[in-house]
Amino acid sequence: MSNKQNATPETTSQHDPNQIWGSKLRAKINCQKTLSNDKLLERDADLLHKNFDAFLAYLKGQAEQLEQDESLNQQTKNWLSSGGLDKLSAARLKDIFKAVAEDHQGFVRSECVIASARAHKEIIENGSDNISSVPTKANPRRLSFGFVRTQPSPDNEEFKLSVTFPIVALPNKITQLNNITVNHPMVKALQKIYTLTNHDWLHHMTMSALDKGICAYKNDDKKIEQWAEKHFSDSYLQYPVFDFGAHETLYEGWAIYTNAQLLNTSPIGKEIKADILMTAMQMINLGKDYIEQNNNSDRAMKTAYWFMLQTTKTLRSIIPVDGFEMRKFIEAAATHLPHPERYTEEHIEHIKYRLYEGHDAMCLLHSPHLAQDEKRQEKYQKFQNDNAKITAELIAHLDIKYS
Repeated sequence: MSNKQNATPETTSQHDPNQIWGSKLRAKINCQKTLSNDKLLERDADLLHKNFDAFLAYLKGQAEQLEQDESLNQQTKNWLSSGGLDKLSAARLKDIFKAVAEDHQGFVRSECVIASARAHKEIIENGSDNISSVPTKANPRRLSFGFVRTQPSPDNEEFKLSVTFPIVALPNKITQLNNITVNHPMVKALQKIYTLTNHDWLHHMTMSALDKGICAYKNDDKKIEQWAEKHFSDSYLQYPVFDFGAHETLYEGWAIYTNAQLLNTSPIGKEIKADILMTAMQMINLGKDYIEQNNNSDRAMKTAYWFMLQTTKTLRSIIPVDGFEMRKFIEAAATHLPHPERYTEEHIEHIKYRLYEGHDAMCLLHSPHLAQDEKRQEKYQKFQNDNAKITAELIAHLDIKYS
């Protein structure tokens, strides 16, 4: 049966979050209570195989530059000269991923869960003591991105890891619509694109640089802490400041930029990117269908536009804001907004930059030439140039440690 046949009147209703919008969130939490940590870890490592392949291609593509970089630490120089990078494989990265979890007794998953702010609030408040959330409460007025953490079971050896997964809580104006449910095609497309663009597996690989409020890991890795301190603690001097909080400023920027590089510099990464862009374009078609199903009402147009806006916000973490791909997506989305005749070239430019207002640091990771002045542009370019070195030092340490 088509989506049009399934259309329901566009009205608002106070959905019971425990029955509708909490279903996926409860299922995720219950899965972590019933499947052993080892099975969950193996499952997620298998799902990330393309990311590992792309990561490997990115580093090996930087091999010549790295070998000539005199500023690398001695451990990384020795690792390169002894063929460490040459011998590195995607299977080896998978083993390191699992070793980090077992060593730290913590695990950061990558698959996002979609819920509502109300469902998030009720499930967290009514959950047991071993469930917590960052932030502690989702914002009912706008989309909230956060993490849910479950603590290990003290009397069961199969549940020895603190497990964290990302959650996207949608605002009331979306989840109170009768014809937008957790299984609506636009919701499922948003969940997919958040998962595909997610870089949290890189946070997992650098566990000791992660806030323990997000993942209650154990057995700190002092060298990872030193790695983060060396490259990120004085980022306001070396690089542009990223508005993500105190110690994690450039650490977050590193994860965003590295993930984007994997999607743009290798064949397997470009496969992931193609899936992301295809899902984004599908969102436009789904939005158009939704508007037509609801008789071109103003509310339907605003709802479809909201989903397109959230899609664009995920894209900005992986592609340049002024690049061809972003422009084509925004032009396509603009044709489905109310009164498309208003969207001239000038209006499209306005939409593009309004979407990134307040997020310039994230966007300029990929487009330093858009920086406001020459000094800022130089800092962004320095960060781009140093990213492979920062990443190589990390992998050299992990490869040696878990050999």
